[in-house]
Amino acid sequence: MPLFSQDSASNEFHIESTTDYPEKSYQGNAFQLELQEGWKDDTVYILSGPVTDGMQHNLTVSIDHEPQLDTLPEYAEWQTASLEEQLKSCRLLLKEEIQLNNGMPAYRAIFSWHPSDDIRIYQEQIYVLTEEKAFTLTASFTKKTRKTLGPQVERMMRSFEPVLRSTE
Repeated sequence: MPLFSQDSASNEFHIESTTDYPEKSYQGNAFQLELQEGWKDDTVYILSGPVTDGMQHNLTVSIDHEPQLDTLPEYAEWQTASLEEQLKSCRLLLKEEIQLNNGMPAYRAIFSWHPSDDIRIYQEQIYVLTEEKAFTLTASFTKKTRKTLGPQVERMMRSFEPVLRSTE
């Protein structure tokens, strides 16, 4: 576990290393750090879009590194049921099997929910399951931006390409 010390005469920082815990290097998008025992990567990627109709639009991609379900329909059902339980006044408007641009099967779900009495949000999720991982892509809209930004976001979501480990 690295420790920092500062030389009072030169005002320089020094890194001292101990071996109390096994370290594993983690490489992020613009940084690196040493993970300690018991820590793992549960990164959620957030791609920020425009602020329109009073809402910051985002496309998030979350990765389930150890999905507990074996089939895409089971995974989609588990995800949609979980979201319906979590969101206030959530309604599932659509759930359908689709294909990504690369031909991979996926499921798409569209929800409507009210975070407050005067706001209605539409949320689209796409679920992708590979042999190694499961992915959930999520985007939220207002009624107006579902029509204006929705097609653009839909194209981005359908262009999703999971990067799979080489079997060599």
